Amino acid sequence: MDERRYLVLDLDLCIGCRSCESACRSYFENERRLTVNEIKPYVTLPQACKHCEEPLCLAACPFGVIKRDEEKGIVFQTSFHCVGCKSCALACPFGVIENNLSLHVTQKCNLCYENEKGPRCALSCATGALKFIKESELEKVKVGVRFISRSPYWRRV
Repeated sequence: MDERRYLVLDLDLCIGCRSCESACRSYFENERRLTVNEIKPYVTLPQACKHCEEPLCLAACPFGVIKRDEEKGIVFQTSFHCVGCKSCALACPFGVIENNLSLHVTQKCNLCYENEKGPRCALSCATGALKFIKESELEKVKVGVRFISRSPYWRRV
C-alpha cells in the first residue's frame, strides 16, 4: 500500500498566475476541477477537493456516482453515470464541486490519480506553491507561522 498523499498550498509563494487552473482545464478538456478564488485583488486561493475522511458529497449522491478509494484516500467520481442532480455540490462544505454547464453534470478533482507523478496542478505550479506531499512529510509543513498574504507595498519589519 502506498503512503497517502496530500495537496498542500503555500500562500506566501502563490503569485496568482492560475497555471494550476490552466493545467487542469487543458487536461480535462475545458472542465475546471480546480477553482481559483480571488479574495482581494492581490490574493488568490486555488481550491481543489479536500478528499475528506467522511465525504459529505459521497453520502449525498443518490446514484453512487462518487466513490472512495480507501487505499489511496481519494474520493473520485464516475462522471459518465452522473445525472446532474447537484446533490454533491450542495453537500460539499468547501464549495469545490462545480456543475458543468455544457454537459449538465458535476465535476470534482480526483488528484489526477492516473498520473504517477501527481496532480497536474501541482506539477505546473511555477513557484512551488502547490505541492503534492506524502503523509510523513505533512508534519514538516508549518501552518499558521507565516503571513498568509501581503500587499506589494507592505514590508516585514
